[in-house]
Amino acid sequence: MMAVHPTAHGKKAPISRLTTGFGPDCPDYSQIAVAASSGWAWGRKIGVGELAGSAEVEKSIAEAIRVVLEERRCAVLDCVLAEP
Repeated sequence: MMAVHPTAHGKKAPISRLTTGFGPDCPDYSQIAVAASSGWAWGRKIGVGELAGSAEVEKSIAEAIRVVLEERRCAVLDCVLAEP
């Protein structure tokens, strides 16, 4: 951004205000993909909140595979990893 717009408002904004980054507070990229496809793509953010358990992660992966193989649609898993 700074290379293209060096005097823009973003120059003064902290990174937390720009809605970019990694971690549980970043945008839900899977739902951005769903919206960009007008609902054709399937998407789920996993690894945070109630979807953090290994059983829930496995269910989400299985559902993504089912969507691809049976429904022949795109599946997007937005995986949030724990900090080391």
